[in-house]
Amino acid sequence: MADYQSEILEYLARFELASVEDLSRYLKVSPSTIRRHLAQLQDRGLIVRTHGGATLPRPIRYDPQFDNRASRQAEAKHLIALAARSLVSPNQVIGISGGTTCTEFSRLIRGVKNLTVVTNAVNVAMELRGAENMRVLLTGGLLNQNSYELIGNLVTETLKNVHLDIAFLGVSGIDLAFGFSMSDESEAVAGRAFMNSASRTVILADHTKIGKTTFARLCAINEVHLLITDEGITSQQLASLKKTGLKVWVVTPRDEFMRKNIHCEGI
Repeated sequence: MADYQSEILEYLARFELASVEDLSRYLKVSPSTIRRHLAQLQDRGLIVRTHGGATLPRPIRYDPQFDNRASRQAEAKHLIALAARSLVSPNQVIGISGGTTCTEFSRLIRGVKNLTVVTNAVNVAMELRGAENMRVLLTGGLLNQNSYELIGNLVTETLKNVHLDIAFLGVSGIDLAFGFSMSDESEAVAGRAFMNSASRTVILADHTKIGKTTFARLCAINEVHLLITDEGITSQQLASLKKTGLKVWVVTPRDEFMRKNIHCEGI
């Protein structure tokens, strides 16, 4: 039963919306079986039933400023989040920072079994509310009203005491000379704390961040294990980033249908 429900969540993570008929064909079970599982998933708060199907919920009503940021490059952010999702396996411990792309990513990992998520973003923790067999650790800290992120010494102190398999971070700028950057120094401090606790660091950023320098430096380009971005990146930008030794995964809409089978070598 749990496997069927995990498969339903995986399907919704990839395609956002599904009909009973789609899921019945995908799982090779009867429509009545699908409806029963959808009812149970809705009772747990993991999906929202629609006319003839289901979609993933949005448990938070975001302020207009956040929604406006999320709507920019929305398709690219979804593809980047899907790619990041394929790097996550059961029994891992992962870190997730705030930001619109990381928020999209958090919605897609609800079906991963026995996952531990450490985050400094209140909204990310809320997006994961109700996920079965998942532990969510929210750091302490002072709330940044603009980003839903907790900042300050309590974030750093919390992260000193945990080990992460992978830290997934969002950034606002990527520049060869200045490195990865964020718009707020306190968020950059929190990002470095995530990196210090993690075996690997993965940056989730659409192509509009490339070539930009924002206020606070997170780290040098070569301190990150993988950048996941979209096909808006130019060939010159891609070549320059790769010269630093950074692995870059450029996702495209054509990848979506084989997402579960994609793995990035060396990550």
